[in-house]
Amino acid sequence: MATNGQRKLKVLGGLKASKDSRKSHSSLNEDEEAIANEKEGSLAWKVLHISQVRTLLELNVDQVHLKMADLLNLKDHAVNLQDAAVLDYYVAGLWWAKEQSFTLQQISGFITALSILLENIREKQMSLVDNLKELKKMLVGIGHENPEVTGGLDFFNTDQAKLLTDYITKSLFQHYKLYQYMFSLEQDEMVIGTELSVEVAPPADIPFPPPLDEGMQEAVYLEHVAPPPPPPEKEEEKEAPSGEDEKVFTEEEVEDILEGVTTDELKEVISSVVNEMLGSLSADVGAKLKEREAQYLAKISKMQKIAE
Repeated sequence: MATNGQRKLKVLGGLKASKDSRKSHSSLNEDEEAIANEKEGSLAWKVLHISQVRTLLELNVDQVHLKMADLLNLKDHAVNLQDAAVLDYYVAGLWWAKEQSFTLQQISGFITALSILLENIREKQMSLVDNLKELKKMLVGIGHENPEVTGGLDFFNTDQAKLLTDYITKSLFQHYKLYQYMFSLEQDEMVIGTELSVEVAPPADIPFPPPLDEGMQEAVYLEHVAPPPPPPEKEEEKEAPSGEDEKVFTEEEVEDILEGVTTDELKEVISSVVNEMLGSLSADVGAKLKEREAQYLAKISKMQKIAE
């Protein structure tokens, strides 16, 4: 069985739900009534209904930003620069209209005018001159009590129309090329990634890792537990190639050798050494002379062929 507290909560919940449904129903009736009472051709209640405008005026700037994004279905404004710029365009316009103390009807009509001018750039790729003409058409009928022809903003007076024109000129028309560029080019998608290195414990040989109480300091482990490092491998000494060692003679031994050599033998040794040196030199010179001679003969034969 339900307690008294549970019954009380159910009653409060039912009252809250009924209040919300009545509020939603009254807002729908108010919106439908405002649309029905608006004359034909008016720009009011086209983008924002009367209940939505009333709700937006009760919020601060940050709340208006979030609420307007929901009403205009700009869900990607946090990552999409185009949606973010469009959202700022409408929020700035609404807040400016609020500061000018416009009525609910005037604020809704002003937001509709901003929407028409912006869609002319995005959907129709309209030039600046043609869009200025569209704004001029919307201002037709302002200042007359019962105008025969109206552009849909005749609920503004002349002074308000001047303020409205100045604001649209400074916020939209002075940055017209920028809006055209924004709607003609797609935003580049940037994928940003971050590499994260995480060190994990090595796998244990047994199903469970060893207990922490068996741990020890690294210095103690290296000194008493860790196996000694392997000894460095000895490099094999390179053996000198086998051969007769050159014998070095002292000055006394050289003098003893020269004492036993006669003058004729010394001349013969010197002449043989000179002949060997000159023989190799003469062979090199002869080979170069023969090569040069062959080059000259080839040139002479070419000249003879050309002369013939």
